[in-house]
Formats: sequence, structure tokens, C-alpha cells
Amino acid sequence: MRALLALLALGGLVLVHELAHLAAARVFGTRAVVFSFGIGPPLFGFRALGQRWAIGALPFGGWLRLEGENPHEAQKPSGVPFPVLSPGRRLAIFVAGPLGSWAFAVLLLTGLFFGGTHQPDGTVIGAVEPGSPAARTHLLPGDRIVAVQGAPVTTWSALLGALEEHEDTPTTLRVERGTATLEVGLVPEAGSGGPHIGVRQRYAFRRLPPAEALQGALRHTALLLRRVVDEGLLVLAQPWGGAARAHTVGALVWQTAELAGRSGDALVRVLAALSLALALFFLLPLPALDGGRMLLTIWEGILGRPLDARVQTVLQAASMVAGILAMAWLAYGEVRQVLSATVSG
Repeated sequence: MRALLALLALGGLVLVHELAHLAAARVFGTRAVVFSFGIGPPLFGFRALGQRWAIGALPFGGWLRLEGENPHEAQKPSGVPFPVLSPGRRLAIFVAGPLGSWAFAVLLLTGLFFGGTHQPDGTVIGAVEPGSPAARTHLLPGDRIVAVQGAPVTTWSALLGALEEHEDTPTTLRVERGTATLEVGLVPEAGSGGPHIGVRQRYAFRRLPPAEALQGALRHTALLLRRVVDEGLLVLAQPWGGAARAHTVGALVWQTAELAGRSGDALVRVLAALSLALALFFLLPLPALDGGRMLLTIWEGILGRPLDARVQTVLQAASMVAGILAMAWLAYGEVRQVLSATVSG
């Protein structure tokens, strides 16, 4: 059941991606020969909004074929044929898919922040590790760290950055506890993730106004994108093991299934991360993906003519081989991770 939920979640995000392509095409007057909800042989179809729609046998994602995309298609287009569009408009249609995936992640997070979720509470301490420098100097949950060695800090990242500058050296923290202000001396200890003093940030449940919720969602997606890129590079460097395996697309899909019945908050966050990961995947410079088609379109715009058909065929074949090799490169680690999660669950 969990695997089915994971596939449905991934399929839903792919469907959003394809619908974004269709929406952009319709803006420029191009219709789809068919848009299929799901993949596989069509169970049935219908016409609406000037085009054909189909329901695929397998309820996973969706796909579309725009009018004129297939040069061997004999049908007379009812709208503007896709190849007739200027390179700029075709480029916009290709960009719309990844942009739609990003926008959907922003929408999910905006709804989450507007409805209410646990938000970081600045530099307020949420927990103190026993035996840590913070515990030995009697720092308490609820204390707010406002300065490190006299330099003000207002965010947790600024606090961590300030502690890095004073690793293994006596450091004075200015702490607010209720109405009192204290000066606390300690020594930040070196650790694998950087210096630490043994405290965790406090999270408080908050509902944000719509404008603030949107701003928070945009900031959060920026952080997620950077994290997905960093961890994607780690996966390429160590495809068959290591900590990065816990953050691949396969792991995100599995987490979605794990969280479906547990925490709506965490589920939304994982779905947003997965949507962003898909956006980046489709931007890869392979001719079969949006990124590759964008490059070919830009090339056409520069030269004033499309790339030679034979060259495009070679590039398509090369991208297919590259895709197969990449899947083989990562498949073992993904399967091992899912099997490990199944056995442990």
C-alpha cells in the first residue's frame, strides 16, 4: 500500500508538470492532439475545450502531444501548429513544465504556512543536550541568544556562522531569559557538522498572513533547491551508499508514502521537495527532456534554423543511452534503500 501511495504522489506531481506545458501552449494558441491522464492504452477519451482528452490504463502522471509536433501526422491542426511558433514561444512552453512544478511547490508551502505550521523561532533555544557546553553553563530551553562575542545575531544561521568563528575558543554569549539579560561563557566544540554548543532551535506553531506565507514559501523553496542540487551531486559521487542516499528522489517518494498517514505537515514539505526535484530533473540537458529541448530551441534561435534532423536523431539516441546508464548507475542504491525501508518497517 505504501508503494502505491508513493507512486500516486509522484504521478500527481508529473501530471501537474504536464498540465503546465499544456497551459502555456494554449496561451500561444496551440492545442494538444491528445492529453492523457495516466499512461498506457487509453481506457476512453472525450473532446472538450477544442481538443481530445484520454484516461490512461495506468493512473500515473500524464502526457501530451501538441499539434504539429509529429511531422508525419496527417491531421489538420485546429489551432496554431507547434512548429510554427517562434523559438521564443516554444522555449516558453518548455520552460513552463519545470516552472509549474516549482509554482506547485510554492503553492503547497504557502497553504501550509497560511494554515499553520511549526516555524523556526529565531535564536530561541528549544532543547539543550545533556553534558554539552550549553548544559554545563546552565542554558535553558526558552533562552534567546542575542549576541556572540558582542556581535548581534537574529537568525539561527547567523548564530551558527558566529560560532564557527570561535571554534574551540572561549566565547561569550549574551542571552535573554524573560526580562533578564545574561552573559554566558563557553567553548564551542568541534563536530562533524561544524562547531556546536549542544542546543537545538525552538519551533513555534504559527499561522502567517497570506503575503508572509507566500514570502516564507519562496524562501523555503530557494533553500530546498540548493539542498536538492547539493545532495544530487553527492549521489552522483557516491551512488551506491552514503548519507546522500537518504535524500534522492526515490527516498523522497518513499518518505511521501511513509508520512501519508502520519503527519500532514511533513507530507506537504516532502511533496514540495519532490516537486522541486522533478523540476530540476526535467531541466537536465538531455534532448528527451525539457532542458535538452530548450537548448535545441535556443540553438535554433541563434542560427535562425533548426538543427539538422540527423544530428537531432543522434542526440536523441545519445540521450537515451545516457539516461539508461544513469538509471543503472542509481538503480541499485534506490532498490537497496527501498528494500531496507520495507524490512525495517
